This record gives sequence, C-alpha cells and structure tokens, in this order.
Amino acid sequence: MKNDSVTIFIFGAGSRIARETFKKFKDYNIVGFSKYSKISKINEYKVLRFKNINFVKKTIEKTKSNKIVLVFMETLSIPNLIINKSQSELEREIKSNLLNPHNIIKKILPVLIKKNWGRIILCGSSGALSSSPGISGYSLSKHGLLGYNKILSKEYASLGITSNYLSLGVFKSPLSAKVNQNYIKKLLSDTDTKNYGDYSSVANAIDFIIKSDYVTGSIIPIDGGYN
Repeated sequence: MKNDSVTIFIFGAGSRIARETFKKFKDYNIVGFSKYSKISKINEYKVLRFKNINFVKKTIEKTKSNKIVLVFMETLSIPNLIINKSQSELEREIKSNLLNPHNIIKKILPVLIKKNWGRIILCGSSGALSSSPGISGYSLSKHGLLGYNKILSKEYASLGITSNYLSLGVFKSPLSAKVNQNYIKKLLSDTDTKNYGDYSSVANAIDFIIKSDYVTGSIIPIDGGYN
C-alpha cells in the first residue's frame, strides 16, 4: 500500500538513473518531470512534460500529500579541455546543473515552508568533486551545487526542510557510454568494489533521507568507495 502522505517529484525523470532507481519504489507516490514530450510513463511512475516552472509549482500545490520530496537527477557534461572550452558550453552546464535546480527550488520553497516539511535531494558525482581532465564545466557546476546544498540546509532545516547531496559513482548509462571506455575502466579500478553502481543503493539512500529528520547538509557517497 502506498504512503499517500509522501509524494516524490523527480526532475530528469527520463534519465537512466531515475528510471532504474525509482522502479525500486513501491510505497510512495511518484511524479516525474521531463523535457521530452513523448514520455508519459516510465516503469511505475507518471511523467509530466516540463512546460515551465509555474506549471511545476501548480502541479505540486495540487498534491494532497503533506510531505514533498524534490529529487534533481538531470545533469549535463560537455567534455572539453579548458583551452578549448567555450563560454557557451560552460554556461549550458552551469544552467543545467546549478541554475535550473535553484530556480525550481526557489519557486517551490514557499509550498514546503507552508507544509513545514520538505526533502531536497541533489545529485552530483564523486568524479566531478575529485575532478578530471576535460570536465571543467561539469566539475565547476557540481561543486557549486554542493555549496548550494549546504546553504539550503543552513537556511531551511529549522523549518523542517532538509537538503542532502548524493555523490554518485559510475553507473551504466547513456552518459557513461559516451565517455572514453579506458577512462571508465580507470574510474572503476579506483573504486573499492571494482564495479558499476547499484541502483538499489541509490533508492535506499533516498528512502533513508525521506525518513530522517536529522540528516541534512550532508554529502552521501554512493560510489563504491571511489578514491
């Protein structure tokens, strides 16, 4: 039986990690937002086209749930060395990975404040935090998101709204398939498990955050012991 008091809203619902993670969930209401209009349902959750932020706010305001969870899984990486990195590439990555979540959160915060409860879950990667050649924009924006996570916690945890950052390792996805496979092998060799990520671990972490009032401002590594 689903817990109708909790609704999870996923941003980047069409991504592989979202699809694989949230098919593990059976106990919560789940609504995804995607920029791709052809998607209407993924696995067991409903997907709405991301028309604009006002549409998102109205959708969330209509939910009957007392507890709202926002999960940000959309990400963008444009590999390029700094000497070749264009300003437009950098701006696209910062907009996708940092500014878009900020604009959505800013719009939804009054709803969460009114309910005196909220969970904001931001997704980054351990690779972005440690940095590697060719990912300057991706790394920069994810470091910014990490700082943003801590500020969110400082400003709103006392109002029942927590914010946490999931630092993910290497998962099988269309994004990882585009990356040089020798580099992927190197990343996997730098993990303790020597293997790709387990989506169940991501689902377990999200469930843990939902149920935990005293976990906020944290970085939660789900990266197989990436060094």
